[in-house]
This record gives sequence, C-alpha cells and structure tokens, in this order.
Amino acid sequence: MPDVVTTGARVELDDGTVVAIVEAITIGGGTQIVTVDGVPEERVHPTFHRFHCRLISPDRMIPDELRETETFDAAVELGLAYATKRIEHAESVAALADVLKM
Repeated sequence: MPDVVTTGARVELDDGTVVAIVEAITIGGGTQIVTVDGVPEERVHPTFHRFHCRLISPDRMIPDELRETETFDAAVELGLAYATKRIEHAESVAALADVLKM
C-alpha cells in the first residue's frame, strides 16, 4: 500500500507573507571504509529523518533562524507560534525595518 509522506509546508500570514518554511531532511547515511590495524572495515552510518523549520526574518538585514524538530507536527507548531508572535509585534517589526533602511 502506498504511503503519503509530508515533506514540507509554509506558514503564511493573512496577507500572504511567508513567515516560516518547514522541510523534511535526512541526516547521515552511507558507508565508509576505514582501516583498523591494517584491515579494511566497512562502517555503516545511521540515517535520521528530521524537520527543519526556517523562521523567516522580518527584514533582510536580520538572518533567518533555523530550528530542527523530530516531527512534522512539532515543526508546524513552531512555525505557527512564530507567526503569532510576528502578528503580535507587527508594529515593532515595521519600526525596526524603517530604522534598518538607513
């Protein structure tokens, strides 16, 4: 039976502004040949699946912040919490953006 795998999402404000991007990532994996006491030995590196939540900065002069979570739901929850804070502080963000334009 086929599976549906959620690999990404965007969190947007009512005006369409993207404030967070969620992406599935794979960490690790692969094999490596190492020599132990003159004998080649194959080592298999474990693979992990995580989600990155990129919190988009309100201004290009301030870098985005990248957070890692273990589940898609946790990453979306983080993005929604950030969006709520952005809405709460919209006036302060606009004032900061004006100051940074100088």
